[in-house]
Amino acid sequence: MSARPRGGAAPGASGRWAERGGSAGRRGWLGIDWWASIWILFMAWPIVLVLSSPAPIRVKAVGVGSILGFSAIYVWQVSRIRDFTRLTPSTPLSQELAPLVRPLAAMTLCAGISLVAIHWWFAFYLPYYCAIILFTTRLRTGLILSAALISAILLIVLLGTDSRPVHHLAMGCAFSTGTVVLSRLGAGLENQRSRQNRAAAVAAEREEISREVHDILGHSLTLLTLKAEVAQRLISRDPQAAERELAEVIELSRAALADVRSTVTRLHAPDLASQVESSRTAFAAADIEAVFTGDVDRVPLGQRELISWALRETTTNILRHAGASCVEVEVAPGRLRVVDNGCGMDGAALGNGLRGLRQRIEAAGGELRLTSPAPRPPSGQARSSRGAEVEVIL
Repeated sequence: MSARPRGGAAPGASGRWAERGGSAGRRGWLGIDWWASIWILFMAWPIVLVLSSPAPIRVKAVGVGSILGFSAIYVWQVSRIRDFTRLTPSTPLSQELAPLVRPLAAMTLCAGISLVAIHWWFAFYLPYYCAIILFTTRLRTGLILSAALISAILLIVLLGTDSRPVHHLAMGCAFSTGTVVLSRLGAGLENQRSRQNRAAAVAAEREEISREVHDILGHSLTLLTLKAEVAQRLISRDPQAAERELAEVIELSRAALADVRSTVTRLHAPDLASQVESSRTAFAAADIEAVFTGDVDRVPLGQRELISWALRETTTNILRHAGASCVEVEVAPGRLRVVDNGCGMDGAALGNGLRGLRQRIEAAGGELRLTSPAPRPPSGQARSSRGAEVEVIL
C-alpha cells in the first residue's frame, strides 16, 4: 500500500475519563459511551488504506470487516470498562487482569485477520490496546503491559520491513499512546484528589458535629442543672414556683433531646456510593438477586443524600415486607428506580418510613411514585401480577 502515513490516534485521552477517574463516560443509544468512543473515528484511515490498495475484492472485504469488528469490540469495551479506581494495592494480579482477557483476545483475533489486507500497518491498533489496558488496570500494571506491547510492536515493525512510511506510522502510534498515558495519569491524580477531598470533608463535618453536640449539651445541661437546683430550693418554700421550674426543666430536656437527634441524623446521613454497596450486601445476605445499574458519580452532589435516603428506605422495605427473590436498582441523575418481584404493596397503606420519605422528597421539590404491581419486572424475570416499583424523581 502506498499512502501517506499519519500519526496514530490517542483513544482514551478523553478529558471525560480523566474527570471521572477512569469510569465510563456519558452513555447514550444502546448504552454506548460515545464520548470515550469518539477516537474510533481514526480507524477510518486504515479502512481507506485497505480500499485504496490493489488487493482483490475478497481481501478488501475481509480487511474492512475485521477492522470494523475490532472497532465494534473497542467501543463495546470502553462503554463497559472496569473502573480502575476500584482496584486496591492488595487486589490479586489474576483478578486485576481477568476483565482484559476476553476483549483483548477478541480484538487480537480481528486484528490478526485484518493482516491479510493491512500488512505492516497493524501498528495503528496500538493506542487502542493501550487505552483498554491502562483504564482497566492499576497504573503500574498498565504501564508495564503497555511498555511491553509498544516495544514488541516497534521491534517487529522496524526489523520486519524497510518501508519508511510504515516506520513513521509505527513511531507516530507509539508516541500518540503517550497521550493515553497522560490521560490515565490525570485520571489517577483526579481520583486521588477526590478521595482526599472526601476524607477532608468527612473530617470537617465530624468536627463540626462534635462542636455542635458539645455546645448543645453544654448549654442545655448547664441550664437544666441551674433550673433543677432552683426547684430543689423552692420545694419547701414555694411548691408552685418549684413546679413551674420543673415544667421548664422538662421542656428544656425535650428541646435538648430534639437538637441532639437532629445532629445525630445529620451524622448518619448516608453517602450514596456507600449506600449502594450496603444495599447490595443486604440483598445478597437475604439471598435476593440484585442488579444495580447506573453510575453514582454522575448523580449531582446536591441529589445524592436524598437518593441515599430513598435507597435505604426502599431496601429496608423490601427486606422486611416484600418477600422478593429479585430486585433491580437503577441510579441516575435526578432519578432512582427500584423494582422487585415480591408481594407488592398497597399504596394507600404506606408505612411511616415511606410516608416520611415522600414528605422529604416533596419538600425538596421531587416526586415519589409507587406502582404495584410493577409495570416492568426486574431484568430476566417474567411479567406477573406481583411486585412493586418505587421511583424517585428529583
